[in-house]
Amino acid sequence: MERQDLFNALTDAMRGTVPHDVLGGHLRPGRVKSRLLEAHTAEGSSDGVEHLLQSVADSAELAVQRVGDELWALLGSDTAFVVDALNPRFWLLHSTASAVQLRRLLTQHMLPSARLDRAWFSSEQLLGLEGERRWVRSSFDSDTLQPRESGAAVPRRWRVQVEGENPDELLELVSKTERYRAGAALTAVASVLDSPAGGKVEVAADYQGGFVASGDDFHTVAGLLWRTLDTYEAYVRGLEASYRLGTSATETMGMTIEGEVATIEFPHQVGDLEALVDNLFTCKEPFRLWAVPRQVRDGQWEANAVDLHVGHRLRLELTSKSLRVLLAPETCGNTLARLVANLQHRFDARTHVPLPVPA
Repeated sequence: MERQDLFNALTDAMRGTVPHDVLGGHLRPGRVKSRLLEAHTAEGSSDGVEHLLQSVADSAELAVQRVGDELWALLGSDTAFVVDALNPRFWLLHSTASAVQLRRLLTQHMLPSARLDRAWFSSEQLLGLEGERRWVRSSFDSDTLQPRESGAAVPRRWRVQVEGENPDELLELVSKTERYRAGAALTAVASVLDSPAGGKVEVAADYQGGFVASGDDFHTVAGLLWRTLDTYEAYVRGLEASYRLGTSATETMGMTIEGEVATIEFPHQVGDLEALVDNLFTCKEPFRLWAVPRQVRDGQWEANAVDLHVGHRLRLELTSKSLRVLLAPETCGNTLARLVANLQHRFDARTHVPLPVPA
C-alpha cells in the first residue's frame, strides 16, 4: 500500500463507502481519528519501529502487519489502526474505530510503554492551528496540584465551549477577565478547511495530540497533520537544543557548561507549595514524574526526578514564584512540553516556558 492509497481509503471511509478488500476488510466507515505520538525505539530504524509495535500488538492481542513504506497496521477482529512512522520519532496513528476502542489501545497498551508518549500542545500551539475556526473549548481543574487552594486568583474548575463567529476572540476576552484568566486554558479547537476538490473538511484537535476529521477528503487532513507534526517536532527539538545541560572540553583543558536552565515564572504565587510538590511527583498521569523531593529551606524545594517516559533524568527546583527545570544531556524535550501543557490546565493557563533567542 502506498501512502496515497491509504489516504484514498481513509477518504472513502469519511464518505461512508469503504472497499471490502482494504486492510483485510477491517477498515470501517466513519470519521477518522488520528493521534500524534512521540516514540523512542530501541534503534531509529524500521526494525526498531516494528519491534515496538509488535510489543504493543502482543499486549493488545492484535496482529501487526507491515502494509507499506514505513506503514504498519494493527488489526483486530473488526478494527484497524494504521501507524505512519515515516518520521521514526513522531508517529501518526489513524483509525476509524470507535472512540472507546482507540482510547483502550492508547491508555492500556501504548502509553503505558516507557517508549511512547502523546504530543502535548501548549495553548499557543493549538491557537495557531490552521483553518476557519468553528469552536474552541477551554477546561481547567486545579484539584490535581492544589486541592486545598481557594480564592479569587484561580478558579477551581472550569469548562466552556465557545461556538460561532470568531470564537477565538470570545475566549480571549474571557482570558483577560481577572476572575477567569488563570483558568482559560485552550483545550481543543475545531476548524474547517477547503479541500482541492471543492468540498470541506472539519478537523477537531485537542492539547493531547488528538485529531478527529470528517468531510470528503482525507488528503487535506493529512496535509494539516504533517504540517502540525513538523511544527511540533521543531518545538520539541528546540526545547532540547535550548535546555539540555552538557559539558564540553576547551582548548585550555578546561570545561564549558552548555545549555540553559528552563525557568518558568509562575503567573500567580503558589498558595500551597507543599501540596504542589507532593502532587507533582506521584508517577501518575499526566505528569509521569517520580522523585523524592527535598525541602532545601522554607519555601524552596528540589527534586532529582525520573521521567517515566524513556526513564530520563531531570532536576526541578521549586519556589512559590517559579520552577527551574534542568534537563540531562539525553532527556527528551517532550518531558518539558508535557510539563508546560499540564501546568496550563492544572495550575495557571498563562504558564509558559520561553525559548531563548539564538545569538
